[in-house]
Amino acid sequence: MGSKKKKAEKKKDFQKTKLKVGKTTAKPDNYTDTSFTARSISLPNQSIAKKVDAHLTGQVDLTHHLLLTKHHSAATRKEVLNYIENHLPSSPSLYKQILTLTVSLVTDQSASVRRAFISLLAACADKQPGLLELHMRSIILFVHSAMSHIQGDIRSTSTGVLEVLVDKAPAALVKGYYVKTLRQFFTLMSWTLTDDKSAVSLAVNTTSSLDGSSKKARVGHLTFLTKFLEAALFEQPVKESSTSIDWSNCVTTHPQTPRYMLPANSLAFAPLKLYITELPSNMLAAQAANSSVDGAYSLYDLEKVSSEDQDTRRKITYDVFLKPLKKNLTSIMKEGGEAGKEANTCIAVVDRFEKDYTKASTL
Repeated sequence: MGSKKKKAEKKKDFQKTKLKVGKTTAKPDNYTDTSFTARSISLPNQSIAKKVDAHLTGQVDLTHHLLLTKHHSAATRKEVLNYIENHLPSSPSLYKQILTLTVSLVTDQSASVRRAFISLLAACADKQPGLLELHMRSIILFVHSAMSHIQGDIRSTSTGVLEVLVDKAPAALVKGYYVKTLRQFFTLMSWTLTDDKSAVSLAVNTTSSLDGSSKKARVGHLTFLTKFLEAALFEQPVKESSTSIDWSNCVTTHPQTPRYMLPANSLAFAPLKLYITELPSNMLAAQAANSSVDGAYSLYDLEKVSSEDQDTRRKITYDVFLKPLKKNLTSIMKEGGEAGKEANTCIAVVDRFEKDYTKASTL
């Protein structure tokens, strides 16, 4: 009896049921109704896109343009830099982002992009005083990289950025990076600091292989060198700013109070290398052994000395850089042309420094 019932149930699965007109098949027990239509729910406050107010439209547009500074097209990068220069914001908080995303263009492959960045950097310095002092370290790192770049056209425009720095922020440049920048300048010009025969031979071969554009760029290099030496070796008039304090009109508890106040520039004690452990180098060990005992600086001392004060910079220049500067500048002056004129102007600055330093030493 049971077997007949099971057979009937199995047979029922393979039988087609006859339906009456207007009737549908019976739906199984596990049927899920999917005929409904979901309604869209609008949540403006939870939208993925950021809703920006009207007065912040310029900021968002500037952020978009900053991303285009990494565009593959050199023409686009140049146009973006020109647009940013013409639409600089008034908010100081955005300038950090501007410099962070554009400072790498110092070593851009396109000369027009590099020139556009130099113009943008000068415009930012005029718009926000004190900006270059805050970001001097990162800018100098890229500039020194450009000065020793493998491509000659990138090296040719590297001093354009330095000229902006020495015009807009001379104190921060010479106090923190005088020695390193001057040594990089010697490398840029294929000058030597020693009388080593191998170094002289390498410098001669490098100079003879310079193309026309690099030789024309020497005029700009020498113009920067003149301004750089003026700012580093001579007293400069202090430019008044919103953060400067005239201590002569202030009542202080001690005459030396200004010397012990918090410094106005950032990373004021970075040249002291208080938290930096440097590995010993044997490259200049021979010069350290041959260094004079009368307190004169040598090339070995340049790795350790700080150029924070002017007296140290003047002594370093007199002991290490003076003779090579006069020798190389004289050779360029003899060539004549625009480079010879600039070299003659720079020699006048060097001679004036030598006369002042010698006179001060004899007193």
